Amino acid sequence: DFSAVSIEDATFYAAEDAWMTYLLYGAIKKKMELSSLTPLLKEAKNVEYPFMNVLIRMERLGIKIDPSKLEALQKTLSEDLATLTSEIYALSGSEFNIKSTQQLGVVLFQQLGLKGGKKTKTGYSTNEAVLNSLKDEHDIIPKILEYREYQKILSTYVDPLLKLAKADEHSRIYTSFGQTGTATGRLSSRDPNLQNIPVRSALGRSVREAFVAKEGYKLISIDYSQIELRLLAHFSKDAALLEAFNTGVDIHLATSTILFGEEKAKEKRSFAKSVNFGLLYGMGPKKLSDELGISSGEAKEIITNYFASFPTVKNFLESIQERVKIDGYVDTILKRRRIFDYESANGMQKAAFMRESVNTVFQGSAADLIKLSMNQIDTMIREENLDAFMLLQIHDELIFEIKEEKVEEISKRFVHTMENVLELDVPLECSVSVGDSWGELK
Repeated sequence: DFSAVSIEDATFYAAEDAWMTYLLYGAIKKKMELSSLTPLLKEAKNVEYPFMNVLIRMERLGIKIDPSKLEALQKTLSEDLATLTSEIYALSGSEFNIKSTQQLGVVLFQQLGLKGGKKTKTGYSTNEAVLNSLKDEHDIIPKILEYREYQKILSTYVDPLLKLAKADEHSRIYTSFGQTGTATGRLSSRDPNLQNIPVRSALGRSVREAFVAKEGYKLISIDYSQIELRLLAHFSKDAALLEAFNTGVDIHLATSTILFGEEKAKEKRSFAKSVNFGLLYGMGPKKLSDELGISSGEAKEIITNYFASFPTVKNFLESIQERVKIDGYVDTILKRRRIFDYESANGMQKAAFMRESVNTVFQGSAADLIKLSMNQIDTMIREENLDAFMLLQIHDELIFEIKEEKVEEISKRFVHTMENVLELDVPLECSVSVGDSWGELK
Protein backbone atom coordinates (compact mmCIF):
# COMPACT_ATOMS: atom_id res chain seq x y z
CA ASP A 1 0.00 0.00 0.00
CA PHE A 2 1.01 3.68 -0.01
CA SER A 3 3.03 3.30 3.21
CA ALA A 4 5.57 1.21 1.23
CA VAL A 5 6.30 4.08 -1.21
CA SER A 6 9.58 5.89 -0.59
CA ILE A 7 9.29 9.36 1.04
CA GLU A 8 10.91 11.00 -2.01
CA ASP A 9 8.41 9.48 -4.46
CA ALA A 10 5.48 10.12 -2.12
CA THR A 11 6.53 13.78 -1.75
CA PHE A 12 6.75 14.28 -5.53
CA TYR A 13 3.37 12.59 -6.03
CA ALA A 14 1.65 14.65 -3.31
CA ALA A 15 3.22 17.91 -4.50
CA GLU A 16 2.15 17.22 -8.11
CA ASP A 17 -1.37 16.45 -6.85
CA ALA A 18 -1.55 19.76 -4.96
CA TRP A 19 -0.05 21.71 -7.89
CA MET A 20 -2.53 20.24 -10.40
CA THR A 21 -5.45 20.98 -8.05
CA TYR A 22 -4.22 24.58 -7.74
CA LEU A 23 -4.10 24.95 -11.55
CA LEU A 24 -7.61 23.52 -11.74
CA TYR A 25 -8.78 26.02 -9.09
CA GLY A 26 -7.48 28.91 -11.26
CA ALA A 27 -9.16 27.55 -14.40
CA ILE A 28 -12.52 26.96 -12.69
CA LYS A 29 -12.40 30.34 -10.91
CA LYS A 30 -11.89 32.09 -14.26
CA LYS A 31 -14.75 30.13 -15.84
CA MET A 32 -17.06 31.02 -12.95
CA GLU A 33 -16.19 34.72 -13.17
CA LEU A 34 -16.95 34.69 -16.91
CA SER A 35 -20.30 32.98 -16.18
CA SER A 36 -21.24 35.62 -13.56
CA LEU A 37 -21.04 33.04 -10.77
CA THR A 38 -19.03 35.16 -8.35
CA PRO A 39 -21.69 34.74 -5.57
CA LEU A 40 -20.80 31.03 -5.58
CA LEU A 41 -17.12 31.84 -5.17
CA LYS A 42 -18.06 34.09 -2.26
CA GLU A 43 -20.16 31.32 -0.69
CA ALA A 44 -17.23 28.90 -1.05
CA LYS A 45 -14.79 31.33 0.54
CA ASN A 46 -17.04 32.53 3.38
CA VAL A 47 -18.87 29.31 4.24
CA GLU A 48 -17.36 26.13 2.82
CA TYR A 49 -13.65 26.88 3.36
CA PRO A 50 -13.97 27.77 7.08
CA PHE A 51 -16.40 24.85 7.40
CA MET A 52 -13.63 22.41 6.39
CA ASN A 53 -11.71 23.40 9.52
CA VAL A 54 -14.82 23.01 11.68
CA LEU A 55 -15.22 19.44 10.39
CA ILE A 56 -11.52 18.67 10.96
CA ARG A 57 -11.89 19.73 14.61
CA MET A 58 -15.05 17.63 15.03
CA GLU A 59 -13.42 14.59 13.44
CA ARG A 60 -10.43 14.89 15.78
CA LEU A 61 -12.64 15.19 18.87
CA GLY A 62 -14.67 12.05 18.23
CA ILE A 63 -17.37 10.93 20.64
CA LYS A 64 -17.05 8.70 23.73
CA ILE A 65 -18.49 5.19 23.83
CA ASP A 66 -19.26 3.11 26.93
CA PRO A 67 -17.98 -0.33 25.82
CA SER A 68 -19.78 -2.11 28.67
CA LYS A 69 -23.16 -0.99 27.28
CA LEU A 70 -22.30 -2.32 23.82
CA GLU A 71 -20.98 -5.59 25.28
CA ALA A 72 -24.25 -6.10 27.18
CA LEU A 73 -26.21 -5.35 23.99
CA GLN A 74 -23.99 -7.71 21.98
CA LYS A 75 -24.70 -10.53 24.47
CA THR A 76 -28.47 -9.90 24.51
CA LEU A 77 -28.71 -9.72 20.72
CA SER A 78 -26.64 -12.89 20.24
CA GLU A 79 -28.89 -14.79 22.70
CA ASP A 80 -32.07 -13.42 21.05
CA LEU A 81 -30.78 -14.41 17.59
CA ALA A 82 -30.05 -17.95 18.81
CA THR A 83 -33.62 -18.21 20.20
CA LEU A 84 -35.15 -16.80 16.99
CA THR A 85 -33.08 -19.21 14.88
CA SER A 86 -34.50 -22.21 16.83
CA GLU A 87 -38.06 -20.84 16.50
CA ILE A 88 -37.68 -20.24 12.74
CA TYR A 89 -36.30 -23.78 12.25
CA ALA A 90 -39.22 -25.24 14.23
CA LEU A 91 -41.81 -23.24 12.25
CA SER A 92 -40.28 -24.15 8.88
CA GLY A 93 -39.67 -27.80 9.75
CA SER A 94 -36.08 -27.60 8.47
CA GLU A 95 -32.69 -26.04 9.16
CA PHE A 96 -31.32 -23.54 6.62
CA ASN A 97 -29.21 -20.37 6.39
CA ILE A 98 -31.68 -17.62 7.40
CA LYS A 99 -29.31 -14.95 6.02
CA SER A 100 -29.40 -16.54 2.55
CA THR A 101 -32.24 -14.94 0.59
CA GLN A 102 -32.16 -17.85 -1.89
CA GLN A 103 -32.61 -20.51 0.80
CA LEU A 104 -35.23 -18.40 2.58
CA GLY A 105 -37.20 -18.00 -0.67
CA VAL A 106 -37.27 -21.78 -1.22
CA VAL A 107 -38.46 -22.38 2.38
CA LEU A 108 -41.23 -19.75 2.24
CA PHE A 109 -42.60 -20.24 -1.27
CA GLN A 110 -41.86 -23.92 -2.01
CA GLN A 111 -41.73 -25.76 1.33
CA LEU A 112 -44.38 -23.70 3.15
CA GLY A 113 -46.28 -22.84 -0.06
CA LEU A 114 -46.88 -19.16 0.76
CA LYS A 115 -48.51 -17.16 -2.03
CA GLY A 116 -47.08 -14.04 -3.65
CA GLY A 117 -43.53 -15.22 -4.28
CA LYS A 118 -41.96 -13.44 -7.26
CA LYS A 119 -39.15 -15.44 -8.82
CA THR A 120 -36.20 -13.52 -10.26
CA LYS A 121 -33.02 -14.80 -11.96
CA THR A 122 -31.38 -15.29 -8.57
CA GLY A 123 -34.38 -16.84 -6.81
CA TYR A 124 -37.41 -15.53 -4.93
CA SER A 125 -37.49 -11.94 -3.68
CA THR A 126 -37.61 -11.81 0.13
CA ASN A 127 -37.13 -8.07 0.68
CA GLU A 128 -38.83 -6.18 3.49
CA ALA A 129 -41.84 -5.16 1.37
CA VAL A 130 -42.48 -8.80 0.36
CA LEU A 131 -42.16 -10.04 3.95
CA ASN A 132 -44.40 -7.26 5.31
CA SER A 133 -47.11 -8.19 2.80
CA LEU A 134 -46.99 -11.78 4.14
CA LYS A 135 -47.02 -10.83 7.84
CA ASP A 136 -50.46 -12.37 8.52
CA GLU A 137 -49.94 -15.43 6.30
CA HIS A 138 -47.64 -17.43 8.60
CA ASP A 139 -46.11 -17.15 12.11
CA ILE A 140 -42.63 -17.51 10.62
CA ILE A 141 -42.73 -14.09 8.90
CA PRO A 142 -42.73 -11.83 12.03
CA LYS A 143 -39.87 -13.99 13.39
CA ILE A 144 -37.79 -13.50 10.22
CA LEU A 145 -38.40 -9.74 10.28
CA GLU A 146 -37.32 -9.65 13.92
CA TYR A 147 -34.25 -11.79 13.14
CA ARG A 148 -33.23 -9.37 10.37
CA GLU A 149 -33.61 -6.32 12.60
CA TYR A 150 -31.51 -7.87 15.39
CA GLN A 151 -28.89 -9.11 12.93
CA LYS A 152 -28.60 -5.69 11.28
CA ILE A 153 -28.18 -3.86 14.60
CA LEU A 154 -25.54 -6.38 15.70
CA SER A 155 -23.47 -6.51 12.50
CA THR A 156 -23.89 -2.90 11.30
CA TYR A 157 -23.61 -1.06 14.62
CA VAL A 158 -22.79 -3.02 17.79
CA ASP A 159 -19.85 -5.14 16.57
CA PRO A 160 -18.05 -2.42 14.53
CA LEU A 161 -18.59 0.34 17.15
CA LEU A 162 -17.30 -1.90 19.94
CA LYS A 163 -14.19 -2.76 17.91
CA LEU A 164 -13.49 0.95 17.23
CA ALA A 165 -14.09 1.97 20.87
CA LYS A 166 -11.67 -0.71 22.12
CA ALA A 167 -8.99 0.50 19.71
CA ASP A 168 -8.88 3.98 21.32
CA GLU A 169 -7.38 4.65 24.76
CA HIS A 170 -10.21 7.08 25.64
CA SER A 171 -12.91 4.79 24.11
CA ARG A 172 -13.75 7.51 21.61
CA ILE A 173 -14.75 6.81 18.02
CA TYR A 174 -14.02 9.10 15.11
CA THR A 175 -16.26 9.44 12.07
CA SER A 176 -15.29 11.08 8.76
CA PHE A 177 -17.66 13.78 7.55
CA GLY A 178 -18.16 14.14 3.81
CA GLN A 179 -18.59 17.77 2.83
CA THR A 180 -19.30 16.94 -0.81
CA GLY A 181 -20.92 13.55 -0.26
CA THR A 182 -24.50 14.52 -1.16
CA ALA A 183 -26.06 16.38 -4.06
CA THR A 184 -28.17 18.58 -1.77
CA GLY A 185 -25.24 19.89 0.31
CA ARG A 186 -26.02 17.87 3.42
CA LEU A 187 -23.12 16.27 5.25
CA SER A 188 -22.51 12.55 5.02
CA SER A 189 -20.73 10.46 7.66
CA ARG A 190 -18.69 7.27 7.18
CA ASP A 191 -16.31 4.85 8.91
CA PRO A 192 -18.52 4.64 10.96
CA ASN A 193 -21.69 6.29 9.65
CA LEU A 194 -23.17 7.99 12.73
CA GLN A 195 -26.04 9.66 10.86
CA ASN A 196 -28.05 6.51 10.20
CA ILE A 197 -28.29 4.92 13.65
CA PRO A 198 -32.02 4.11 13.94
CA VAL A 199 -33.94 6.32 16.35
CA ARG A 200 -37.48 4.98 16.05
CA SER A 201 -36.87 1.43 17.26
CA ALA A 202 -36.09 0.55 20.87
CA LEU A 203 -33.02 -1.36 19.64
CA GLY A 204 -31.72 1.66 17.75
CA ARG A 205 -32.13 3.77 20.87
CA SER A 206 -30.22 1.18 22.91
CA VAL A 207 -27.26 1.63 20.52
CA ARG A 208 -27.46 5.39 21.05
CA GLU A 209 -27.34 4.84 24.83
CA ALA A 210 -23.75 3.61 24.43
CA PHE A 211 -22.68 7.09 23.20
CA VAL A 212 -21.87 8.99 26.39
CA ALA A 213 -20.41 12.26 27.68
CA LYS A 214 -16.97 12.22 29.27
CA GLU A 215 -16.60 12.64 33.04
CA GLY A 216 -17.92 16.01 34.29
CA TYR A 217 -19.69 16.81 31.00
CA LYS A 218 -23.15 16.41 29.50
CA LEU A 219 -24.27 15.68 25.95
CA ILE A 220 -26.51 18.41 24.50
CA SER A 221 -28.64 18.15 21.38
CA ILE A 222 -29.82 21.35 19.68
CA ASP A 223 -32.24 20.62 16.88
CA TYR A 224 -33.86 22.95 14.33
CA SER A 225 -37.63 22.50 14.63
CA GLN A 226 -39.45 21.99 11.31
CA ILE A 227 -36.74 23.91 9.47
CA GLU A 228 -37.78 22.79 5.99
CA LEU A 229 -41.42 23.76 6.54
CA ARG A 230 -40.29 27.15 7.82
CA LEU A 231 -38.24 27.54 4.66
CA LEU A 232 -41.34 26.62 2.63
CA ALA A 233 -43.26 29.43 4.35
CA HIS A 234 -40.34 31.84 3.79
CA PHE A 235 -39.87 31.02 0.10
CA SER A 236 -43.52 30.62 -0.92
CA LYS A 237 -44.81 33.60 1.15
CA ASP A 238 -48.02 31.62 1.70
CA ALA A 239 -50.21 33.72 4.03
CA ALA A 240 -51.63 30.76 6.01
CA LEU A 241 -48.19 29.22 6.61
CA LEU A 242 -46.59 32.56 7.50
CA GLU A 243 -49.34 33.31 10.00
CA ALA A 244 -49.10 29.85 11.59
CA PHE A 245 -45.36 30.14 12.17
CA ASN A 246 -45.40 33.80 13.20
CA THR A 247 -48.13 33.24 15.80
CA GLY A 248 -46.39 30.08 17.09
CA VAL A 249 -49.31 27.67 16.62
CA ASP A 250 -48.87 23.94 15.99
CA ILE A 251 -48.29 23.94 12.20
CA HIS A 252 -49.58 20.38 11.66
CA LEU A 253 -52.74 21.05 13.67
CA ALA A 254 -53.28 24.31 11.76
CA THR A 255 -52.89 22.45 8.44
CA SER A 256 -55.22 19.70 9.69
CA THR A 257 -57.86 22.29 10.63
CA ILE A 258 -57.67 23.85 7.16
CA LEU A 259 -57.86 20.42 5.44
CA PHE A 260 -60.35 18.53 7.63
CA GLY A 261 -62.16 21.18 9.70
CA GLU A 262 -62.15 21.93 13.45
CA GLU A 263 -63.90 18.72 14.53
CA LYS A 264 -61.51 16.26 12.86
CA ALA A 265 -58.36 18.38 13.18
CA LYS A 266 -56.85 16.56 16.17
CA GLU A 267 -57.46 13.01 14.99
CA LYS A 268 -56.16 13.85 11.49
CA ARG A 269 -53.05 15.74 12.65
CA SER A 270 -50.73 12.88 11.64
CA PHE A 271 -52.23 12.95 8.12
CA ALA A 272 -51.51 16.67 7.87
CA LYS A 273 -47.96 16.11 9.12
CA SER A 274 -47.31 13.46 6.46
CA VAL A 275 -48.60 15.80 3.74
CA ASN A 276 -46.64 18.80 5.07
CA PHE A 277 -43.34 16.95 4.98
CA GLY A 278 -44.15 14.68 2.05
CA LEU A 279 -44.68 17.51 -0.41
CA LEU A 280 -41.16 18.81 0.25
CA TYR A 281 -39.83 15.46 -0.97
CA GLY A 282 -42.08 15.26 -4.01
CA MET A 283 -44.40 12.67 -2.42
CA GLY A 284 -47.24 11.58 -4.72
CA PRO A 285 -50.63 9.95 -3.92
CA LYS A 286 -49.16 6.40 -4.09
CA LYS A 287 -46.48 7.07 -1.44
CA LEU A 288 -48.95 8.98 0.77
CA SER A 289 -51.53 6.18 0.60
CA ASP A 290 -48.86 3.61 1.59
CA GLU A 291 -47.65 5.77 4.48
CA LEU A 292 -51.10 6.51 5.88
CA GLY A 293 -52.70 3.16 5.04
CA ILE A 294 -55.49 4.77 3.00
CA SER A 295 -56.67 4.31 -0.59
CA SER A 296 -54.83 6.17 -3.35
CA GLY A 297 -58.14 7.92 -4.14
CA GLU A 298 -58.27 9.37 -0.60
CA ALA A 299 -54.59 10.32 -0.78
CA LYS A 300 -55.16 12.10 -4.09
CA GLU A 301 -58.09 14.01 -2.60
CA ILE A 302 -56.01 15.09 0.43
CA ILE A 303 -53.22 16.41 -1.83
CA THR A 304 -55.75 18.22 -4.07
CA ASN A 305 -57.38 19.82 -1.00
CA TYR A 306 -53.96 20.79 0.36
CA PHE A 307 -53.02 22.67 -2.80
CA ALA A 308 -56.47 24.28 -2.96
CA SER A 309 -55.98 25.48 0.64
CA PHE A 310 -52.38 26.66 0.06
CA PRO A 311 -52.41 27.94 -3.53
CA THR A 312 -49.21 29.94 -3.11
CA VAL A 313 -47.37 26.77 -2.07
CA LYS A 314 -48.54 24.97 -5.22
CA ASN A 315 -47.40 27.86 -7.42
CA PHE A 316 -44.04 28.04 -5.70
CA LEU A 317 -43.33 24.28 -5.95
CA GLU A 318 -44.32 24.37 -9.63
CA SER A 319 -42.04 27.37 -10.22
CA ILE A 320 -39.06 25.33 -8.90
CA GLN A 321 -39.85 22.57 -11.38
CA GLU A 322 -40.31 25.04 -14.25
CA ARG A 323 -36.92 26.51 -13.46
CA VAL A 324 -35.27 23.10 -13.87
CA LYS A 325 -36.92 22.67 -17.27
CA ILE A 326 -35.85 26.13 -18.48
CA ASP A 327 -32.57 26.87 -16.66
CA GLY A 328 -31.41 23.35 -15.81
CA TYR A 329 -30.61 24.14 -12.16
CA VAL A 330 -31.99 25.22 -8.78
CA ASP A 331 -30.46 27.41 -6.06
CA THR A 332 -30.47 27.12 -2.28
CA ILE A 333 -30.87 30.07 0.11
CA LEU A 334 -27.12 30.82 -0.11
CA LYS A 335 -27.28 30.51 -3.92
CA ARG A 336 -25.53 27.12 -3.95
CA ARG A 337 -26.48 25.53 -7.23
CA ARG A 338 -27.47 22.00 -8.22
CA ILE A 339 -27.49 21.31 -11.94
CA PHE A 340 -29.97 18.97 -13.64
CA ASP A 341 -29.43 17.92 -17.27
CA TYR A 342 -33.15 18.05 -18.02
CA GLU A 343 -32.69 18.41 -21.78
CA SER A 344 -31.10 15.01 -22.34
CA ALA A 345 -32.96 13.12 -19.59
CA ASN A 346 -35.43 10.31 -20.30
CA GLY A 347 -38.98 10.22 -18.91
CA MET A 348 -38.09 8.48 -15.63
CA GLN A 349 -35.12 10.77 -15.03
CA LYS A 350 -37.28 13.84 -15.69
CA ALA A 351 -39.82 12.69 -13.08
CA ALA A 352 -36.96 12.11 -10.61
CA PHE A 353 -35.54 15.59 -11.38
CA MET A 354 -38.93 17.12 -10.54
CA ARG A 355 -38.85 15.52 -7.09
CA GLU A 356 -35.15 16.12 -6.47
CA SER A 357 -35.25 19.78 -7.48
CA VAL A 358 -37.93 20.57 -4.86
CA ASN A 359 -36.09 18.49 -2.26
CA THR A 360 -32.80 20.29 -3.01
CA VAL A 361 -34.22 23.76 -2.44
CA PHE A 362 -35.41 22.86 1.08
CA GLN A 363 -32.90 20.27 2.21
CA GLY A 364 -30.05 22.26 0.64
CA SER A 365 -31.16 25.51 2.26
CA ALA A 366 -31.49 23.79 5.64
CA ALA A 367 -27.93 22.48 5.13
CA ASP A 368 -26.79 26.06 4.39
CA LEU A 369 -28.30 27.36 7.62
CA ILE A 370 -26.76 24.69 9.84
CA LYS A 371 -23.34 25.22 8.21
CA LEU A 372 -23.54 28.95 8.95
CA SER A 373 -24.50 28.12 12.55
CA MET A 374 -21.65 25.65 12.93
CA ASN A 375 -19.11 28.18 11.63
CA GLN A 376 -20.34 30.83 14.08
CA ILE A 377 -20.49 28.46 17.06
CA ASP A 378 -17.03 27.09 16.30
CA THR A 379 -15.61 30.65 16.21
CA MET A 380 -17.32 31.41 19.54
CA ILE A 381 -15.91 28.25 21.17
CA ARG A 382 -12.36 28.99 19.99
CA GLU A 383 -12.24 32.77 20.56
CA GLU A 384 -13.73 32.55 24.06
CA ASN A 385 -12.08 29.24 24.91
CA LEU A 386 -15.46 27.83 26.02
CA ASP A 387 -15.56 24.51 27.85
CA ALA A 388 -17.75 23.07 25.11
CA PHE A 389 -17.13 20.86 22.10
CA MET A 390 -19.12 20.35 18.92
CA LEU A 391 -19.09 16.59 18.26
CA LEU A 392 -21.68 15.58 15.68
CA GLN A 393 -24.04 16.95 13.09
CA ILE A 394 -27.04 14.81 12.19
CA HIS A 395 -28.68 16.91 9.46
CA ASP A 396 -30.82 19.44 11.40
CA GLU A 397 -29.31 18.57 14.77
CA LEU A 398 -26.02 19.38 16.49
CA ILE A 399 -24.60 17.38 19.39
CA PHE A 400 -22.24 19.00 21.89
CA GLU A 401 -20.25 17.93 24.95
CA ILE A 402 -20.48 20.77 27.49
CA LYS A 403 -19.07 21.13 31.02
CA GLU A 404 -21.86 20.15 33.43
CA GLU A 405 -22.05 23.45 35.35
CA LYS A 406 -21.96 25.51 32.12
CA VAL A 407 -24.67 23.63 30.23
CA GLU A 408 -27.50 26.13 30.63
CA GLU A 409 -25.45 29.26 30.00
CA ILE A 410 -23.56 27.95 26.95
CA SER A 411 -26.44 26.07 25.32
CA LYS A 412 -28.62 29.24 25.51
CA ARG A 413 -25.95 31.12 23.57
CA PHE A 414 -25.69 28.36 20.95
CA VAL A 415 -29.48 28.34 20.51
CA HIS A 416 -29.47 32.12 20.08
CA THR A 417 -26.82 31.79 17.35
CA MET A 418 -28.77 29.08 15.51
CA GLU A 419 -32.08 30.93 15.71
CA ASN A 420 -30.59 34.18 14.42
CA VAL A 421 -28.13 32.88 11.85
CA LEU A 422 -30.14 34.33 8.94
CA GLU A 423 -33.22 36.52 8.90
CA LEU A 424 -36.25 34.76 7.42
CA ASP A 425 -39.90 35.81 7.13
CA VAL A 426 -40.68 33.32 9.92
CA PRO A 427 -38.78 32.72 13.15
CA LEU A 428 -36.28 29.86 13.33
CA GLU A 429 -36.80 27.73 16.43
CA CYS A 430 -34.62 25.14 18.15
CA SER A 431 -35.35 22.48 20.73
CA VAL A 432 -32.72 21.52 23.29
CA SER A 433 -32.25 18.32 25.25
CA VAL A 434 -29.60 17.36 27.79
CA GLY A 435 -28.45 13.91 28.90
CA ASP A 436 -25.56 11.67 29.92
CA SER A 437 -26.02 9.57 26.79
CA TRP A 438 -27.22 10.10 23.23
CA GLY A 439 -30.10 7.76 23.95
CA GLU A 440 -31.44 10.18 26.57
CA LEU A 441 -31.58 13.05 24.07
CA LYS A 442 -35.01 13.62 22.54
